[in-house]
Amino acid sequence: MSWDRAKVAEALEATLEPLSVKVHLRPPEVLNPMCVVVSRPMTVTYATFAFGIDEATLPLIIVGGVETEDAIESIKGEARTLIAADPTLAGTVASAVCSEERNWRNVTGAGGVQLLLVELVLTIEM
Repeated sequence: MSWDRAKVAEALEATLEPLSVKVHLRPPEVLNPMCVVVSRPMTVTYATFAFGIDEATLPLIIVGGVETEDAIESIKGEARTLIAADPTLAGTVASAVCSEERNWRNVTGAGGVQLLLVELVLTIEM
């Protein structure tokens, strides 16, 4: 296997289907809370363990309203549980592990909408 963001995004969408929120396969132009966004990779290291086995760090961005921290925490926990239940993402990757939580931040969106975001970082071997 080698890194393929599109395949990983599709597998994550299927894995996270039980969540009660929209899962975007890529960062959209407009965000409506509550949702999860499969972001772009932070890093991709090629041939990490052997030829053809790549490792990527890929953030899932969980988006909510500025006063929905508890709901964001709940979605983050559910996403971690779903990914841990099938770390191969239905055979798409060798391994996907929720390895980090970072960048809690408030963002002002279009029209002054106040959003709260957090990144759930996955370490993926593919």
